[in-house]
Amino acid sequence: MAEQPRAQDASVPGVTEDEGARPVRLLVPDLDLDVPLDAVGVDGGGLMEIPEDADRAGWYRFGPRPGADAGSAVVAGHVDDLGGPGAFLRLTEVAEGMPVVVEHEDGSRTSYTVTGRRTTEKKKLAVDDLFERDGPPLLRLVTCTGPWSDRAGSYRDNLVVTASPVG
Repeated sequence: MAEQPRAQDASVPGVTEDEGARPVRLLVPDLDLDVPLDAVGVDGGGLMEIPEDADRAGWYRFGPRPGADAGSAVVAGHVDDLGGPGAFLRLTEVAEGMPVVVEHEDGSRTSYTVTGRRTTEKKKLAVDDLFERDGPPLLRLVTCTGPWSDRAGSYRDNLVVTASPVG
């Protein structure tokens, strides 16, 4: 029952889906993580949508795609839900240097290496940095972590994993 990161508004003029083959699967082999991806946008509250199915993750379709020449491709998934573990449960075990692979609908792959991870209170998450459209090409993986708040109905923190392209 994760609270989503607040996304940049997809209704801003000039913001359209990035071109190229859509990402369809995320793999972190060292963690046996193999997650189907759905293209997602922004919900009515301005938050990045996350697939209702906790076994899937969402790629933010109004930002750079994995494999783009610049900017951060953002993928978010649930750590769990009322039914049990979510797609990104094991993401909390990720370490620097681990490989990450994104498979695209055309069969191509984009390979990354984890270069960092940070845990931040959701209310302090720097979304402008997370959803960066310029700068070096990066992959950002986001899930919930930290203590559960019954009052808020969500975890207090977000884990953000950063990966850089190989090669």
